[in-house]
Amino acid sequence: MEQLLNKLTEPRNRIWTHVLFWIIYLVFFSLLYGNIHNDYVRGITQFLCTLPATMAATYFTLYLLIPKFLDAKRYAGFTLLFVFTAVVFGYFDRLVVHWLWVPVYLPDYPYHKFPLTDLGKAIQQTTNVYTIVFVAAAIKLVKRNYQNEKLARELSQEKLDAELKFLKAQIHPHFLFNTLNTLYALTLQNSPLSSEVVLRLSNLLDYMLYDCNVPQISLRKEIQQIQNMIELEKFRYGERLEVALTQSGNIGNQMLPPLLMLPFIENAFKHGASQDIEDAFINIDLTIKENALILRVENSKAPNQEIPLTDTGYTKGIGLKNVQRRLDLLFGPHYDLQVFDEEDMFMTVLRIPLEPSDELPEAAAKEKEAATAIE
Repeated sequence: MEQLLNKLTEPRNRIWTHVLFWIIYLVFFSLLYGNIHNDYVRGITQFLCTLPATMAATYFTLYLLIPKFLDAKRYAGFTLLFVFTAVVFGYFDRLVVHWLWVPVYLPDYPYHKFPLTDLGKAIQQTTNVYTIVFVAAAIKLVKRNYQNEKLARELSQEKLDAELKFLKAQIHPHFLFNTLNTLYALTLQNSPLSSEVVLRLSNLLDYMLYDCNVPQISLRKEIQQIQNMIELEKFRYGERLEVALTQSGNIGNQMLPPLLMLPFIENAFKHGASQDIEDAFINIDLTIKENALILRVENSKAPNQEIPLTDTGYTKGIGLKNVQRRLDLLFGPHYDLQVFDEEDMFMTVLRIPLEPSDELPEAAAKEKEAATAIE
């Protein structure tokens, strides 16, 4: 239905839509009138005679009165002009019928009883004319209301998409800063690990620049990047931090929005690997159950350490509120996020729905190939 309305409202189809409208009008009322009087030629000739006045009244109302007065909320002017023009077009229609149609089909018409100045007959003709005017105006207003609602939906969706892109874009730099600092330190030491860090960083950049430019990505690939991030952070913290990653359930072909889990893990490294913490640890548990993903991230805390739950709770402006905002936009009420802030431990538990798909990975691959070709 929406595609049909869009096609009919295209400028190149508008003229044919109007032609079709008037053909339907002529056929319908001619058949109706002809059926009543058992004379279809008489019916079609009458409505052909009234067509000029009806078309003039219709287009005058649609393209002058409504946009210039009604849309501009000039209601008094609209009412006065509408009444005046209704009388004018009613008399015009009566004049055409009186001169062209009546002499042929009503030769004994009592002109002396119903002269041209007869107000009752003029009002009757006005009613006949403005029946179709009201129908056309109703169609125009309904169509315009549909177009306005469609535009509002598109603008709202564009706003949501822009906000999602902004929130996702905020995440990208934070994977890089810590990794580059680690790489800088290793190069100063001429460490052989530098090449492995560069390779993992390259994979991470490839993931962020190309793979993440789609609405959803495979859960398997997201988990690979979590593992990649953990390895990069291990280069940074060494043996003073114990990191455990466990996963259970069937990954299959599950999909989720890209870069959704990594901020929680990044936050755990930021606050769970402090120099003031003895036996620092980070535990990450991924569970896939009944088409849902449950992510549990737990990290150690220093004594009396407070992890702020504000926009700056995560690194450089990526806070829990930003993550929650993205979750709200993506899932609405269909997710659950719990935060546990204990004396020596901080934990977040996220539950989101997953969607199986065989097509989205192919779309992501095609988009990546296209982006690579452009480069």
